[in-house]
Amino acid sequence: MRLLHLSLLNVLLLMTFTLSAQDGETFTDAETGVTYTVELVTMANYPVALAFTPDGRLFYTEKTTGNVRMISADGELQTDPVISLPTSAVTERGMLGIAIDSNYAENGFIWVAHISEPTARDLPENRIVRFYEQDGVGSDPEIMFAAPLENNALIHHGGNLHFDADGYLFYSIGDNELPANSQDLTTPQGAMHRFEVTDNGLIPAAGNPFGDDNSIFAYGLRNSFDFDIDAETGRIYATENGQHCDDEINLILRGFNYGAGEGYVCGGTAEGVSLGRYLPAILSFTPTEAPTGIIVYDNPAVPEWQGDLFFCAWNNGLLRRVVLNEARNQVENVVEIDLGGVQCKIDIEIAPDGSLYFTTVGENTGAIYRIVPIES
Repeated sequence: MRLLHLSLLNVLLLMTFTLSAQDGETFTDAETGVTYTVELVTMANYPVALAFTPDGRLFYTEKTTGNVRMISADGELQTDPVISLPTSAVTERGMLGIAIDSNYAENGFIWVAHISEPTARDLPENRIVRFYEQDGVGSDPEIMFAAPLENNALIHHGGNLHFDADGYLFYSIGDNELPANSQDLTTPQGAMHRFEVTDNGLIPAAGNPFGDDNSIFAYGLRNSFDFDIDAETGRIYATENGQHCDDEINLILRGFNYGAGEGYVCGGTAEGVSLGRYLPAILSFTPTEAPTGIIVYDNPAVPEWQGDLFFCAWNNGLLRRVVLNEARNQVENVVEIDLGGVQCKIDIEIAPDGSLYFTTVGENTGAIYRIVPIES
């Protein structure tokens, strides 16, 4: 499966996409009884990743332009981009991830993950870039991590970056369409990484499972498009895109292997994977749906959703809510969230007020919507 691979036919279909949710229309989560509306926030140019600052501003990435844009706390889209980085955006490449620094209130840093433009000599790179932001203007971009692509593959560059409560930076990266990368602890591709942020840049965090000089936290990932860190437990939940089967939601634990690699068998693992380190998915889909953005709901606005997972799917645009067991390692129920015909294609994020913002592509190349719970 090729997530975000847009043929000419795909593009034509996207351009004829019709916005379906009607202003004022209400919907109900059948299981919990929570009522909500689905509202258009802004049209956008292929919006991918979302991140809120503590003051309520929304920053988002544009896949194809290399821009980071900002929406003010009162909902106004800033005309000029915050910053624009030279980005290779063909197929699954682009400006893909964004995170607000753990100490943003003190340092003003914002982090992005993107694919750099190639040069006449060098292939593109998977990069993490940090820049300073003030009053909607970004400056002083600094490359904090770079992993050169090993070939000219246009897919499996998926990934995002997020900080945990201790200030460690986690970063997921696809296998660069080289399945062997997923089982290779000497290459950065096909893995989840954990970094410490220092004055001298990113270094592998102390306590990583494969040595002090290795940033890999978990491996055996094919193309983990996004993940989120549970604020209550510190556990990581990630979406994973399979080949022709086994799209997954994974509980990412330190040092575990998630089975992707050469000779992968549907319902099983790649060749040679030791079951001693293997951790199967908590949720799997066949046929594939290409799960994308995922969050753990952790806002008091909707107690009925507290601790549930929400994730989007590229192939069908569905948004699902996943109820976990008390141990938070198994799925008890999966509920489809009615969006009134709007599709949740890429990312999803929680606003400070508890509403859920999500991104889609369609009419005029894309939009950002929000799900606004209605107080009972």
